[in-house]
Amino acid sequence: MANNIETNGESYVQACVIKNTVNEERTTVFDVGANLGMWTKSYLRQCPPKQCASTHIYMFEPVQDTFQKLKANLQQEEAAGTVRLRSLAMSDKAGKAEMVVLSKTGGTNSLEYDADLAKTALERTIITKSTITAFCKKEGIEHIHLLKTDTEGHDAHALVGAYTLLKEGCVDVVQFEYNFRWVYARSYLKDIFDLIDGLPYKIARICPDHIEVFEEWHFELERFFEGNYLIVHEEALKWFSVCEGHFDISNTYA
Repeated sequence: MANNIETNGESYVQACVIKNTVNEERTTVFDVGANLGMWTKSYLRQCPPKQCASTHIYMFEPVQDTFQKLKANLQQEEAAGTVRLRSLAMSDKAGKAEMVVLSKTGGTNSLEYDADLAKTALERTIITKSTITAFCKKEGIEHIHLLKTDTEGHDAHALVGAYTLLKEGCVDVVQFEYNFRWVYARSYLKDIFDLIDGLPYKIARICPDHIEVFEEWHFELERFFEGNYLIVHEEALKWFSVCEGHFDISNTYA
């Protein structure tokens, strides 16, 4: 499936969240790995003006060249108080880390890389990390309606850093990217299934006009193909058109 927000189901997920939070006094959204802000722009295009006025989108981008371009792209929204920009990476622990910069404002800069990828980097830069849980505690954020991560392989680490919030049911919907860069991180979809084990959440794959919910992990899921997945609170499943299948004896999902 082409990695296009408007056609790959990401826009559909945004629309479902917007529709089902319209009566909230305040809607809180996290855009982790914001890059140049295209995902947030898509969200705001679909958001009615009155609802936008009561929406706070926290955007995180650790690479300075990209962050400055992000600020320029979201200047109007930042001035209105709709978006709050932070030059931070989200991870499983706070501190400093080395990131490979593959292009000044590209969307493939990453904390996860091997020796071959590092050889193609323009530079390596030291960035600052926090955790989603720690950031929410510091900012007094009690609930997140939609948490999106697109961190080029570091997503599982970012979600570990949100575990306390998930355990307390403080997040309605999490969207995370899954692709071959998870190999560099030695992370697996199974890690996410294990993370939410015993919690009131389901894991689903995003499709253009629905979501596919998986009751449990299966090894056939572990293909590292480019895609986006959800962690959905059971109370928020009704926000979406849901398909539920299973893997048969031939390991085929249907």
